[in-house]
Amino acid sequence: MIAVLFFIAQYYCVMHPDQRSDTPAKCAICAMPMVKMPPARFDTYPVDLRVTPTTNGARLRLTVEDPHRRTTVHRFALVHERPMHLFIVGHGLAFFAHEHPAPQPDGGFMIEVTLPRPGPYMAIAEFMPEGGTPQTFQQLFTTGEAFATAPAPAVDVEPKTVDGMRVSLDAAQVKAGETRPLIVRIDDATSGAPVNDLQPYLGAAAHLLMVPADLTEAIHGHPDALFRDPGVTFTPLIPRPGRYKAWVQFQRAGKLSIASFVIDVR
Repeated sequence: MIAVLFFIAQYYCVMHPDQRSDTPAKCAICAMPMVKMPPARFDTYPVDLRVTPTTNGARLRLTVEDPHRRTTVHRFALVHERPMHLFIVGHGLAFFAHEHPAPQPDGGFMIEVTLPRPGPYMAIAEFMPEGGTPQTFQQLFTTGEAFATAPAPAVDVEPKTVDGMRVSLDAAQVKAGETRPLIVRIDDATSGAPVNDLQPYLGAAAHLLMVPADLTEAIHGHPDALFRDPGVTFTPLIPRPGRYKAWVQFQRAGKLSIASFVIDVR
């Protein structure tokens, strides 16, 4: 008789679930420490979002509920160095913010944000309850004006000059329903030399957020490798065709930079 042994991975990367290990290790893609795999259940954790308009923006309070106990969740895993990531995108895709709400004694999260004007916005929260699976929550809110359909922004794929760097986007291969490469190239704006000294920001070489003009969904991704000279490559899974705005965040010499583009996805 031949005995066949099957080994089941015990650790995985919450941002790249296909990266797994039998022992504690770091993800080969983003270098984030792997965490213990939760039981094979994929529960959705309800989120209660309360928005209070302020004189210059809004106060957002988010509370996460355990789907079985119906109690407030107090313990969260650190994902890319924070228990919760909150993106806020403004009406017409003109406003973008990547924030980290502060944990409150009662288990909720709260943050005050400065917004350019009253109107509709979308909040996108990412978190992982301890013992749970990665969660993404998104909800539209308004700070004083009724929801209205905003015209889609014009396509904008021209290179951007940001903090002394020339940032260009190659989205020619991107296609809805498939994971295709979206390449961001970063060069020195003066010399044209490739920039190869990016620093990790929140546990990743860069961050990508893509949102369609109707604010119906959001795609948050990280590069396929920690660094890829002279830039970074993402493989976002975009659910449907249409016009999207893409924000790319990266860090160099301790300074966070943001470049944005508008593309049509086939």
